[in-house]
Amino acid sequence: MSNFSNQASQTKKSFLKNIISEPEAKPIIKDKTKIKKDYYFWRNSILITSYVIYIVAYLGRKNFSIAMPFMKETIGITTKDQGLILAVSSIVYGIGKFINGSIADRSNVRTLLPINLMLANGLNIMIAIAPWIYKNYTPSHQMMVIYMCLFWGASNWFQSALFPFCAKSLIRWFPNSNRATWWARWSTSHELGSFLALNSTAYIASAFGKFGFEAMFFVPFAIALIIGIIGFFSLRDRPVSIGLPDVEEICGTKLEELTEKEKQEKDQEEDSTYFQILKKYVLKNKVMWNLALIYFCVYVFRNGPIDWIFKILAGSAPKATSLEALQNIDKLAALKTSMLCAIGFFGTFFAPLISEKLFKGRRAPANFWCLVIGAISVIGMWLGASPYSPIYNNEILKNIVIFTSLGVAGFTVCVPQVLVGGICAVESSSKRVASAASGFAGLLGYFGAAFGHIINGIILDYSMQVFDDARLVLVYWGVVALIGALLCIPLWNTKANKEYSH
Repeated sequence: MSNFSNQASQTKKSFLKNIISEPEAKPIIKDKTKIKKDYYFWRNSILITSYVIYIVAYLGRKNFSIAMPFMKETIGITTKDQGLILAVSSIVYGIGKFINGSIADRSNVRTLLPINLMLANGLNIMIAIAPWIYKNYTPSHQMMVIYMCLFWGASNWFQSALFPFCAKSLIRWFPNSNRATWWARWSTSHELGSFLALNSTAYIASAFGKFGFEAMFFVPFAIALIIGIIGFFSLRDRPVSIGLPDVEEICGTKLEELTEKEKQEKDQEEDSTYFQILKKYVLKNKVMWNLALIYFCVYVFRNGPIDWIFKILAGSAPKATSLEALQNIDKLAALKTSMLCAIGFFGTFFAPLISEKLFKGRRAPANFWCLVIGAISVIGMWLGASPYSPIYNNEILKNIVIFTSLGVAGFTVCVPQVLVGGICAVESSSKRVASAASGFAGLLGYFGAAFGHIINGIILDYSMQVFDDARLVLVYWGVVALIGALLCIPLWNTKANKEYSH
């Protein structure tokens, strides 16, 4: 009986190890033709799957922005409460991104990426049933806020695990010679996902009428379940886990020659533990801290408009606070908000090209100028949204200005979003801690988002009461973007670690 129990225990441990742990390297295939064929098949499969997974992740994440104007009546959640909920979820997301980045570096992409997608969107069900709980059990206001913080925060924890696993795949399956380009192409999933989330959520709410609030959260879960199951079959971990050599060897990439000192440091790394390398390249890296502070500002500016502009454009109108408004949700306001993502798609796509062609491989000047232009775009947001704007009564001109300003903001903020938290963070560290480096920048970025959401929730109500528009919020976004631009100056001539140069 004891032997049977031990055997069952070992089987269970082995099963969990296969799910969680990074697969062991398999003997390298000798046939070069088969290596090339398998490499391109799995590289493309992994790229497409992770791209789709990230789009679906955003369907279950940015739906919250469209639901915000209806929360007061459906579940008693005020504007300040929404700021607190978004702040809590941003802190959880930021911490999760760093911790999950460290986990991803040593875990199985094939299993944990789909599992985290399904868990993240599965917790949306708890948000979907919130109106039913509010109606049938009449919890106190404080309990309802705690409930939303708990479950939306938990959803964001699992959301935070998705990017590190995708980052690991990009690093392991794409060579140095074209990784930045493919990283930018993959990163467009953020913007495409947000665009689809903002617009599809509006139509879902309209189609389901008084049950539209619930449908906003149920539908993304159903989609995530299907895509997650597909992911188990179409993803793999590292090339060596399926018998392929390192990607640089497959693609014949030649790296820049290291100096003798750099070679010695690299040899020492081979004998260093993961946490020693993490400490050296992330926790004690001054460049990384500078990047993280820039990312703090980037995320205040990025998450401000994308999470609050719909509420500013549509949420202040009396019709938007009634349940019947779910049947006639302001789809134009949703479309205007989605311009941040639609034009941001191109900012994401062209970010490496901007830094490499215009600024000869330097990332900081690209980040600086984009943040300065982004700060200026808030003027157009005020002109297109404020009743005191000189063009407010001209419907056509007002719409042109708001569409344009949100598009410019989307394009310019997506360049530093891709460069700072993705490419720059990775290029300033070691491949062995690449996901953790990206996660560290993300940690500070989402602390910025949390800080921003708290301030947004407080000053939006005050600005609406005192000025009858959102001017204080817009000025706040612009100032933070300018601070982020100034933080780029110390890194003006910084280039990639030679491990990533080509």
